[in-house]
Amino acid sequence: MIESPDDMQRLANEWGFLPFFANVVPQFSIEENIDPRWWFSDGSLGDDDDSGQGQDAMGAWDWKGRCILEGDLAYGKFFHGKAGYISMELFPDFVNYRRSKYKLSMQEKKVLATLKDNHSLLSSELRLLSGYGRRRYPHREVNPLLRGVQNTQPRLARPKNTSLKEGFETAISKLQMGGRVLIADFEYRYDKRGRRYGWGVARYSTPEDFFGEDRLLCRRKPIDSYALLFSRLIRLFPKISPFQLEWVLG
Repeated sequence: MIESPDDMQRLANEWGFLPFFANVVPQFSIEENIDPRWWFSDGSLGDDDDSGQGQDAMGAWDWKGRCILEGDLAYGKFFHGKAGYISMELFPDFVNYRRSKYKLSMQEKKVLATLKDNHSLLSSELRLLSGYGRRRYPHREVNPLLRGVQNTQPRLARPKNTSLKEGFETAISKLQMGGRVLIADFEYRYDKRGRRYGWGVARYSTPEDFFGEDRLLCRRKPIDSYALLFSRLIRLFPKISPFQLEWVLG
């Protein structure tokens, strides 16, 4: 039973994989193994794991950053777009396999190149530098006397930016699924009294920048890495069907 961030770290390192949310493998998540006192299930937090939670809500949501920094664990949206941890015992093989499977779009390559150039960026910074900044368009006139004049003017079509066909959230999720990007921490705002408030913002990094290239070296072929990871899951869940275990490896 998870009752502390230390428990989360131990379970993630013991299993090698630890999804945050319940999934197709029964009892294979933080959600299903945590003391209910430390899990918030009223839906107020949603399931967008790119954000943390404020100072008043302690528990699994608030422990994420500590587990990332202290647990020697990789954290990101690795499980079909949902977040979870992978131990460093398995992460090099996970990266080796996933990178062979997930091919990058042009926009994903741009986001990844931007992150590599800067080594570490907040979600908002990476979004802007990758070309996803919001464009401003003329607003509708609120004065009813002038609105009629505005309606008689030729309406200009909004420019189409074909490079942004893939939304930022989709691109950054695919980069995490592909083992190219992880979440390095969550950062918060503080008021004048030093009290934290609001939602945490994800800070992204590449695995190489976060752990160092040496720790990610894997001399196996991707298919051999897959076999190693699958055998680990079989030992953990011998009664689970291969189909369910394949879901974990994507």
